[in-house]
Amino acid sequence: MSLVIYNTLTRKKQEFIPTNKDEVKMYVCGPTVYNYISVGNARPIIVFNMVRNYLEFLGYKVKFVQNITDIEDKIIKKANEEGVHFSVITERYTKAFLEDLKNLEINNFYFMPKASEMIPDIILVIEKIIQNGFAYVAGGDVYFDVSKFKNYGKLSGQDINEMLSSEEESFSKRNKVDFTLWKSAKPGEPSWDSPWGKGRPGWHIECSAMSIKYLDYGLDIHGGGIDLVFPHHENEIAQSEAAFPEKGDFVRYWMHNGMIEVKEEKMSKSKGLKEEWILRNLLNKYSPNIIKMYILSTHYRSPLEFSIEKLEEAKKAIEKLLNFLRNLIFLIKSVKKDSSTQSNYSNSNSSSSYSSNSNYNSNSNVDILIEDKEFYENLSDDDKKIFLYIKQFKQEFKKSMDDDFNSARAIGELFNFIKKLNTIIQSPDFNINLIKTESLVIVYDILINYTKVFGFNLEKELKLFEISGKKDISKDKIKDIGKDLGKWLDDAEIKELIKQRDLARKQKNFKKADEIRNKLSSYGIILEDRKEGTIWKRELVNQ
Repeated sequence: MSLVIYNTLTRKKQEFIPTNKDEVKMYVCGPTVYNYISVGNARPIIVFNMVRNYLEFLGYKVKFVQNITDIEDKIIKKANEEGVHFSVITERYTKAFLEDLKNLEINNFYFMPKASEMIPDIILVIEKIIQNGFAYVAGGDVYFDVSKFKNYGKLSGQDINEMLSSEEESFSKRNKVDFTLWKSAKPGEPSWDSPWGKGRPGWHIECSAMSIKYLDYGLDIHGGGIDLVFPHHENEIAQSEAAFPEKGDFVRYWMHNGMIEVKEEKMSKSKGLKEEWILRNLLNKYSPNIIKMYILSTHYRSPLEFSIEKLEEAKKAIEKLLNFLRNLIFLIKSVKKDSSTQSNYSNSNSSSSYSSNSNYNSNSNVDILIEDKEFYENLSDDDKKIFLYIKQFKQEFKKSMDDDFNSARAIGELFNFIKKLNTIIQSPDFNINLIKTESLVIVYDILINYTKVFGFNLEKELKLFEISGKKDISKDKIKDIGKDLGKWLDDAEIKELIKQRDLARKQKNFKKADEIRNKLSSYGIILEDRKEGTIWKRELVNQ
C-alpha cells in the first residue's frame, strides 16, 4: 500500500505523489506571537512533525518550513494594552515559543522565517498581483479583488455569490469579502515603506511570500489547523495563484488537523488561556513523550478533548512502553556475550549494550531472514514467534501510517506488538540465551526507531533510568548527564524555587505552590515538608 493523504481541496484521500520524486516541500502555518502557546497550538506542531518524520521514514528528503507571525492586529492590541512597543511583545513570545519547541524536542526546520523579515518579498508578491489585475489600491491600502478570481472558495466550499455584496465594510473596499494585502499606517502602529506609502502587510500575504521564497512556487503539502481553512488558506490560494497564474496550483495536498476542544468549544488564545492549557506549564508536569502520546493517540483530523485524565492515560502508556524496554534491557544484559558464538543474524549496529541504530528502517534484514526457510526452521518456537510478530508489526505499522498518517491505529499496533511479545518473555518456560538475546536486540531497535516517527525520545528517558541506580558514577558526571538531558537544576535554583513555594504557601496561593512542586518534580527533585522547614533530595541519583 502506498501513502494516501486526505486532501482538504478535493475532500477525499489521494495517493501521495510529490512534485519531485525524492523530495517533499512542506509548509505549515506557525503561531502569532502575542501570548504563550497552548496545547491547542501545539497540536499542529506535533502532528506535522509526525508527518515530516514519517515521510523521512519512507525515504523522502523533507524541506519543512514553518513561519512566525510577528506582525498582526492581536500583537498591536497586546502592545497597546501593556503600553510598550510591539517589538517587546514579539521578542518576548518568540523567545518563549522557541523555548517551547526546544522543550518539546521538535526541531530541524528547513527555515523558520518571521513576517517582519519578509517585507521586501511581500511587496514584490503584492506588486505582481496588482499587475495581473487581481488587486486594487485605495488610498494607502491594497485589497485583493475576490470577484476577479474565478476559483475563490474552492478550498472551503464557500459560494462567492453569497459572499459578495455591495455593502461596504469600509469606504475604500469594493466588496466586503475583499481582503487586505497591505494596510496603510495608523498612528502608533509599526510600518514600513512601500510603493503605496507607509504601512504593513495583511495577515494572509505573509505565508504566500514566505513559502514561495524558501520552497519556490508549488508546495507538496501545506498544513495547519482546520480553523485556518477559511479565510486564511482560501486567501493564500487566491493571492498566490493570482501572482503566478501561469504556474498552476499553489499546493498539491492541503492537510488540516482538528481542534482541541474544551466542553465543545475550541481552545483559543484570543479567548484567554487557563494555566493548565499553556504548553510550558504542562511540560513542567509531563514529558514531551507524554504530550505527544496524548496528541497522536487520536487521528489528526478528529477533534481532541482536553483533559488531565487523558494526559494521565498517555503518561501510563509511555510508562508501559518504557517498562517493556527496561525489561528487554534487563534480559539482554543478563546474557554475557561470547564473541566466538555470535549469532549469524546479529545486527552489526546493535549489541548487548542495546545501542540503537538511528535509521528509521533499522533491521530491514529481518524480513529477508524470515523468508530464508533453512534459517527460519532452525529457530526455536519462541524465536519463530518473535520474528513473526516483528514482521506483522512492521506491516501493520506501515499500513496504518500509509492510511492518512493514522498514528492512533499505529500506536494501537505498537501496544499489540508489546502484548504479544510479553506472552513470550513473561512465560515461566522462557529461557534467555544468546540467540534469544539477539532477537530482543532487534525488537529493541525497532521499537526505538519506529517510535521516533511519533517524535518520541525513549532513549533519553531510559538513560535517566539507567544512571539513577549507579552508585559508582561521580556527582560531576551525573550533573553533566543531567544537564545534557535537560533534567538538571543547580542547588541555588532549587533553593530559590523552594523559597518561592514557601512564600506562596504563606499567602495561601496553593495553586502556585503546587506548580512549583510539580516543576521541581519534573527535574527529579523530591520535597519533604517538615515542621522545621522544607528539605529536598534528588531522585535522579543516589546521593
